[in-house]
Amino acid sequence: MEVLSPAQNYPGVVLGVLCAGVGAVLQGVESSVLWGLIGYFVGKSIQSTLWTITGERTS
Repeated sequence: MEVLSPAQNYPGVVLGVLCAGVGAVLQGVESSVLWGLIGYFVGKSIQSTLWTITGERTS
């Protein structure tokens, strides 16, 4: 069994946390929530695109 990093398993969450952190530093707490949501959905979109290209995670 191959151990994957959290970034590979949960790219939406990882990217959301990173974007929220950057938003908090640059624009404040209120904006960090928005940036966190944007980062989450961008991460999920990237994950879905990679699954489509590689042919993984079919149901």
